[in-house]
Amino acid sequence: MTKKNKNMKESIFPSFDRVLLFTFPMGVSLLLLVIFGELNFIPALFGFLLTFLLTFFLARPFFKELEKLVLYLKSEAAGIENTETPRFMKRRKEIFKIVESFNQIKMSWLVKNKLLEAQTLSDGAILENLPDALIMINQDGIIVSANLAARQLLGGGVIFKKIDDVFTNTLLPSKISIILSQQKEQESVETVFKKNRKTFYLKALIEKLPNMTKNGAIAVVVLQDITAFKVFEKSQTAFFANASHELKTPLSVLSGFIETLQGPAKNDETAREQFLPIMAEHTQHMTELVQDLLALSRIQLNDDRPKDENILISELLKSVIQGLQTKANDYQKKIKLNIIHETPPLKGHSSDFLRIFQNLIDNAIKYGRKRSTITVSTFLEKGEPLIQEIDGKSVSMPIQWLKVSVHNMGNPIKEDDIPRLCERFFRIEQKGKSIPGTGLGLAITSEILHQYDGKLEVVSSANQGTTFTVVLPITI
Repeated sequence: MTKKNKNMKESIFPSFDRVLLFTFPMGVSLLLLVIFGELNFIPALFGFLLTFLLTFFLARPFFKELEKLVLYLKSEAAGIENTETPRFMKRRKEIFKIVESFNQIKMSWLVKNKLLEAQTLSDGAILENLPDALIMINQDGIIVSANLAARQLLGGGVIFKKIDDVFTNTLLPSKISIILSQQKEQESVETVFKKNRKTFYLKALIEKLPNMTKNGAIAVVVLQDITAFKVFEKSQTAFFANASHELKTPLSVLSGFIETLQGPAKNDETAREQFLPIMAEHTQHMTELVQDLLALSRIQLNDDRPKDENILISELLKSVIQGLQTKANDYQKKIKLNIIHETPPLKGHSSDFLRIFQNLIDNAIKYGRKRSTITVSTFLEKGEPLIQEIDGKSVSMPIQWLKVSVHNMGNPIKEDDIPRLCERFFRIEQKGKSIPGTGLGLAITSEILHQYDGKLEVVSSANQGTTFTVVLPITI
């Protein structure tokens, strides 16, 4: 008999031998009655078979339940995760008692396991290596232990402080009180913590320990820093709101003009000549906005592109200036290229740097004063050596900074506005001026520079004008 057939037989007739054992006394009794002439053989045989079959079918559900129980216990013993407790018939009280006893043993084991984990967490070396901030609290709500991440976040003197004094005006202390009063075993809440005028957004996971630790802690709180996520979430919300607004305005204008031209001014040639240039202007604005949005998306998606082009910044700047010279003439401005140092070739994509310098020089043209000169300068500066790990050894790599500055004389940028210049859709207000643009140029510039480990520096004053400087690292 093959193994497959054997398993099939066991699953179909799981109780055959047991039923035979149970009906054996009845068979012996019937046999004795036949021997002593009290019963004929045929009725006795028929009675035995009937008893066997009735016993088999009545007992079979019970043994099926036993089979499920055995499989469940085996899977638990094997450590198979996510094992579900099988459903048993309510009338199988014996099986229910077995399952209940087993679950009590299992729960006792889990409690002991948690106790072991709590004792392990109390070990200082492990606590210090945890990336998330972790604090342990006693029955009085006092912090009795904090790992390195927690001390850096909350301050070195946080130990032996009450949780209410550390997290004031937040829900965290009240959630911890629920755990300490044994109303719940686990809680989670989002909270804030302010330090040096900076706000940290934290997700707190609070859990009651199965037993008191050596330092008297009965609850542990893990604080996950979600500040970056919250900032990103807010910026994304603002981004979509601003994008919707920027698209809605020209669409509303176009819709109004189209309704007018289709209705009251349907045959009005004067109105048509007046409205069409305005409609074309708003259409161009929407086109530029969509193109910038797509460009920003492509830059973020293509972060891992191989930077394999050798780019000569001085030659690229000459090309950009030549392309924008006509626009500068229209604005009555001159563009001057000042190559202070010949810069070495830079690895990257020429399209990236074309966009960077086109944005900066174009802004200088739009925001500078009439009959002024825009000066574009390139130069090198020495930087602090960069320490890198190569084959397990720390190697000092000399660094130079390649800098390209774009200077123009115009209205100064307010000091409070400078940190916001690279925000999406942020635009500087100009009194009495309507300067075209999408508000995404500097955001795109900043995103590209981030991919090259570069940065954008801005200096502005009424006397000296405004200078945007692109700073890029070059390893010597």
